[in-house]
Parts: sequence; structure tokens; C-alpha cells
Amino acid sequence: MKNMNNENDNEKKGVLSTRTQPGFFEIYVKGHLDASWSDWLQGLDVKLLDNGEMTLSGHIGDQAALMGILNKLYGLNLILLSVREVNQTK
Repeated sequence: MKNMNNENDNEKKGVLSTRTQPGFFEIYVKGHLDASWSDWLQGLDVKLLDNGEMTLSGHIGDQAALMGILNKLYGLNLILLSVREVNQTK
């Protein structure tokens, strides 16, 4: 029997769901790119941190778009530290 709370449990643990709706994401990466990369990264805001890391944040249309961005970062040999969807209903 399938656990009905499994999807909610995964969301609490930070596991991405397979839904296709847009969301606001924060991606933490080791390394720096300047703001001119924003358009290439689908308009995400680029924030450089003093510790040599950066945060990319913004609305991402769906899982395919998210994977496209992550693949671009991988192609640049940047180390992915974390990806999280931010609930903006405050």
C-alpha cells in the first residue's frame, strides 16, 4: 500500500516534486559568475558571496527549465551546493 503522505514528506525533506508549475528557486554554487551571465541562466539574479560562493535566485518555469540551468552550471564546472524552492507566500 502506498503511503499517502509520501509526497508531503519529500517536500519537507527538500526533495523536488515532479510538478510542472513555476516556482521561485535559490541555487547555491561554489564559484563566481558576474551578473552578465543572468540572461544565459534564464534571468536568474546572481549574488556573489564573500566566501567564494554565489546564489542564483528567481522564478523557474518547470522541472525541465531547472534541469537546463543545472546542466549549464555543470558545463561550467561549478560545484552545486544546494537547490531549494522558496515558498513566497508570506
